[in-house]
Amino acid sequence: MNLDEDRSLTEDRSLTEDESLVPVTLRDEDRLLIVFAYLGPLAFVSLVAARNDFVRWHARQGILLGATTLLTFLLLRPIHSLLYKIWPFLGQIFQTLEILVAFGFFMAALMCLVRGLEGVRFRLPFLADIVERF
Repeated sequence: MNLDEDRSLTEDRSLTEDESLVPVTLRDEDRLLIVFAYLGPLAFVSLVAARNDFVRWHARQGILLGATTLLTFLLLRPIHSLLYKIWPFLGQIFQTLEILVAFGFFMAALMCLVRGLEGVRFRLPFLADIVERF
């Protein structure tokens, strides 16, 4: 592969990345579905009812974010219980860390929601790559 082919591949990638930065015009129905996309199980309603690929993308990302949140807390809960039985103070410290993680997930969902209502895709690292495969 020569330098010209490499430049054309780089230009093609930058075009697709720039396309996600261009705001999409949304109807009121689309805005409501984007709100549903980041409200846990209501994301499935958004995925089924969406007529727009932009809204479906947000619904898929919302479903994946909700599943990741649920899985994280299912994995952290036994550790919290074990630490609490060993020494209650350790359990309380770990619970504080769980609260901070929950706040992080909440802020990520809120940021995705706000950017979605603005008509822009807010790509969460790792999750957005999985969303684009499906």
